[in-house]
Amino acid sequence: MKKVIIIGGGFAGLSAAVELITAGYHVTIIEQRRSLGGRAYSFFDKNAGLELDNGQHILMGCYENTFRFLKNIGVTNKLYIQKNLCVDFLNTGGSVYRLNCLPLPAPLHILSGILRFKAISFTERIRMLKLSKGIYFRNMSNSSHDLTITEWLTKLGQGKKARETLWDIIILATMNENPDKSSAAIFKTVLKKAFFEKREGSSIVLPVVPLSRLYVDAAENFIRQRGGDIEKGCIASEILLENGAVTGIRLRDDRIGNNRIVKGDYYISAVPYQSLNKLLPDETAMNHGLQTAMKIPFKPSPIISIHLLFDKPVTSYPFAALINSPIQWLFNKEIIYGDNAYKGLVSLVISGAHAYVAWDAERLIEMALTELKRFLPETNSARLLYSRVIKERHATFSPQPGVDRYRLSQKTPIKNLFLAGDWTDTGLPATIEGAVLSGYKCAEIICHL
Repeated sequence: MKKVIIIGGGFAGLSAAVELITAGYHVTIIEQRRSLGGRAYSFFDKNAGLELDNGQHILMGCYENTFRFLKNIGVTNKLYIQKNLCVDFLNTGGSVYRLNCLPLPAPLHILSGILRFKAISFTERIRMLKLSKGIYFRNMSNSSHDLTITEWLTKLGQGKKARETLWDIIILATMNENPDKSSAAIFKTVLKKAFFEKREGSSIVLPVVPLSRLYVDAAENFIRQRGGDIEKGCIASEILLENGAVTGIRLRDDRIGNNRIVKGDYYISAVPYQSLNKLLPDETAMNHGLQTAMKIPFKPSPIISIHLLFDKPVTSYPFAALINSPIQWLFNKEIIYGDNAYKGLVSLVISGAHAYVAWDAERLIEMALTELKRFLPETNSARLLYSRVIKERHATFSPQPGVDRYRLSQKTPIKNLFLAGDWTDTGLPATIEGAVLSGYKCAEIICHL
């Protein structure tokens, strides 16, 4: 039985492992932390007495690879899946606008939603309909001439009101970056997959349990029950290369305080790009044709999650977008989880949070409470019991124009080394779907060798 060593136990590594072990390979996952999940996990907060996600993740119906992975490990019953896209947009003073799509074939469904979206004028809604021409007929190849999303939307006649009310919220949610810094080419791919291929592709999908209970535990059980190995608390310190091939992975095992080498037939690095640079020293990489891996001009883009526990519910919406606010999304965990234990818990998300990542927790909480009082009148009479701020400073790479030129293929010049991760060449921004797709691509290449 061929052996595959996978470095990293996030979505990319776990999806590759599940696929390979199903295909008959022996898989070993090396994870430096004491738990799996990468940048998408949950943990038990003793002070709150609740399990909290390190960050709220929205899935979409077009995440076909993610659903395949979740179906394989048997957890699709732990998802809330909309039949048709429906999102409430909250404005200050308690006013609400609903983007509600009719059950029509794509893209007629999204057109029906936009035409009835009264947060913007009818003239602006008609201009939005023209966007489909820009998606289908404009040349938006990933090249040095790639535009920012702001430039692209402006060229297509999208006014300031439409951008602030709708587009900016969608862009930050999907790209984790501000529209004036994001690649229009990558965003076009997102729009096509979500809104123009299948009606179901645009539906919002949410985990109805904390993230680790959604997929981490199930994936670990799946792998172990089929003979796979998972080593936690082991730090991969170097990928060993000789004659154009990987000969092993040097590990530093903090549990037993020594170094050792693990060997396999194939190796997958499923770690962030900055971690890959540490595993492959510059000279070693250059000698094996991986010069570009050491020169990836990626910049990180942060996400801030703010968990607020009140003494009573402050909203009846399961989730909602906030118009013209530094906070883009609000999630009501009691309703989403269907669990009274989470009564009064709301989770807020600031994507592309460059302007706020240096703020201390106290200042962020004060800002969050001020914003909630503007949008949710019930907050004024509620008492805050507990709060928790989580900053993911390197949550994703920043999908700036032209960045796709630097994203590495899953297949490398090193014959038995493969790369997975949402930063690799998937054509998508740094999403869960991109991470899973990269893991599947690695598995597919190995299975065809």
